[in-house]
Amino acid sequence: MSVCTFIAADIPLQEVAPSKEYPIHIDIDNGIIDDGGADDNFYLRRFPDVQDYSDKKYGVSLEWNYTDGRAEQILDYMRDAIEKAESIEFWHVWLMDYYEYEESPVFKKRTTSIGELTIRDIYELDSAEIWNGPDKQLPSRTSFYCLKITR
Repeated sequence: MSVCTFIAADIPLQEVAPSKEYPIHIDIDNGIIDDGGADDNFYLRRFPDVQDYSDKKYGVSLEWNYTDGRAEQILDYMRDAIEKAESIEFWHVWLMDYYEYEESPVFKKRTTSIGELTIRDIYELDSAEIWNGPDKQLPSRTSFYCLKITR
């Protein structure tokens, strides 16, 4: 299981890959991952499990290390998507196959318009703590985050 950030919509979403290959350097001993820092170095891949988390039919998962430039491109991607859809959702979750009621996640949802959406919103959702910041009244449960984006 792992953390997943994805975009959900009622329209098919286009997959995105970097325009060229970039080197990736992983130094486990020092906890360093260097992906070259190019702003187009991210992926949006089809996310077949979207309906496990959302009422939306289609999704793409976001694979990246956050940079402001990449967030600007994701924001542009969302602007394009919202032209064809009434709303889209930006999620940050822990991938789960099944959970008991006592272990079900705490859903933290917020709505904003595409005109008000900023890269700061993207950063905050993408970096939200799923395990280390669960609801204080329910410390054993994860937190799932959803930003609903409207026209």
